[in-house]
Amino acid sequence: MPKPLSILVALLACTVLTAPQAIAAAPVTATASFQEALFSPVDGTLDFEETADGIKVTGKFKKGFASEKPADYQVQVLDGTTVVVDFSEDFREVAELEPPAVADFEFTTKTKTKIADIRNEDAVVRQLVDVAAGIKVQAEIGRAKIQKG
Repeated sequence: MPKPLSILVALLACTVLTAPQAIAAAPVTATASFQEALFSPVDGTLDFEETADGIKVTGKFKKGFASEKPADYQVQVLDGTTVVVDFSEDFREVAELEPPAVADFEFTTKTKTKIADIRNEDAVVRQLVDVAAGIKVQAEIGRAKIQKG
């Protein structure tokens, strides 16, 4: 190999090996913004970030939660009626409910599902409510479209 080409190859190799790792791609994110409406009292946001472990969710709800019991709630991503990701158990573990609000929270759900799989789907919050003596059902209290973050 001619000497100038050897020097160029060596310089290129040094540049690649010593370049800062800050050039790494930005994390893949998405957001669901809940707005209070008739029959949909939830007001707040869920932010999603793709990680090596799964999907990290951070959020806060200002309104819409009537029960103090985390077990009364489901947080899911739906494609029509099909559950894409169920965040309910992780939400219940970290939710600090002070009706009607939920304090800032964060959790990571271990899943192979990617952010691209949940974008343009619906984030849904449901609450277990009494409809008659001893009969309880999950009522939808919030729905928001998941959009690019």
